[in-house]
Amino acid sequence: MFKLSTLSKLSGLVAVCGLAWATTITLTSAKSSDVDQLRAAIVFNVLRFIEFAPEQRGTIDFCVAPDADGYEAFRSFSGRRAGSRIVLVRTARDGSYSGCDVVYLDSSGRDQIQRASARGRLVIGGGRRFIDNGGTVGLVQSGGQVRFQLNLVAASNSQLTISSRLIRLASKVAR
Repeated sequence: MFKLSTLSKLSGLVAVCGLAWATTITLTSAKSSDVDQLRAAIVFNVLRFIEFAPEQRGTIDFCVAPDADGYEAFRSFSGRRAGSRIVLVRTARDGSYSGCDVVYLDSSGRDQIQRASARGRLVIGGGRRFIDNGGTVGLVQSGGQVRFQLNLVAASNSQLTISSRLIRLASKVAR
């Protein structure tokens, strides 16, 4: 019989394998909603491998920028668990990210990323320059696939810890 720690490690391995598989799905014939759903699934799986600064709430408040595509895809993960916390998805109103643990942006502009960045906050978005502009996790579409990139400096500045297993799967890591 498996011990709890063995089951925990096994479930983590299954999640990592699922994340690796999800990032290699070919997008050539996918509809926009399928791409949005894939991005949301990747983001949700990434959340499982990030430790947030110590908190007292049992939720992860996931805010989607008002101009970001794919809100419905992200909303489909609302109420699910990422680790020991429940993910709650909402739209960030008026560019205010107060109370957000995670912010998803479409834009990779440095100013918008800086406005979203705060201690303890994970900033995720799209575009090849997203992590170079200060974002923590960037989603990049390349060769018909969606891959993710990590910015460990931004994570450290926000007091976030990223699992070494997730770091190994990233297509690019800024240190």
